[in-house]
Amino acid sequence: MGIKDILERILLMFTRYGIRSITMDDIARELGISKKTLYQAFEDKNDLIKRVIEFDMKQSRKFLAEVHQADLDAIGELYFVNDQIHQDRSSYSPTFYYDLKRYYPNTYKRWLEEKRQNMFGLIVGNLQKGKGEGIYRKDIHEHTIGKLYMARMEMLKNHEILDGLLTLSSEFMQEIFAYHLHGICNENGLKRLAEFKEKSAHKQVN
Repeated sequence: MGIKDILERILLMFTRYGIRSITMDDIARELGISKKTLYQAFEDKNDLIKRVIEFDMKQSRKFLAEVHQADLDAIGELYFVNDQIHQDRSSYSPTFYYDLKRYYPNTYKRWLEEKRQNMFGLIVGNLQKGKGEGIYRKDIHEHTIGKLYMARMEMLKNHEILDGLLTLSSEFMQEIFAYHLHGICNENGLKRLAEFKEKSAHKQVN
């Protein structure tokens, strides 16, 4: 088993069950190796967590590269990214975020800052791309919309603000996504959006 596979499986454990409750014994048992072998790869749990989070950030950078390499227009690109965000939201437990922030604040801060920078850059780039393709409004200010998008994403994590609105439901997230698209698309973009939705619905039926 290579180090990539090990880090991937440990990350999966952390995102499912949190970090604090998972012991080195649990990890060794899950990997099917002795704890001695585990300590040959990692100095201690702190070192393990640091490297797992670095692996997660590396995976995020890999995803960004895939987005840029994909042969998609701006709307298709946003759908591609939104699908990934939805998958992450459903697979990362709240306990993971809480444990990382509470018990490993420095690692959490670095992880969160990179996530924010990556997403902000992606949204700004997407807005510039859509304007260049003639499907987004020419009068929108990319950095302002990018900041609003990030603020909205942060708000969605705060259950006290949106208490009782089922913020994590698929329907709720899709409405938020549609709201963003309808705010940035021009007439051509709305036509392209309708075509994209029809094509996606046709694929689901088949």
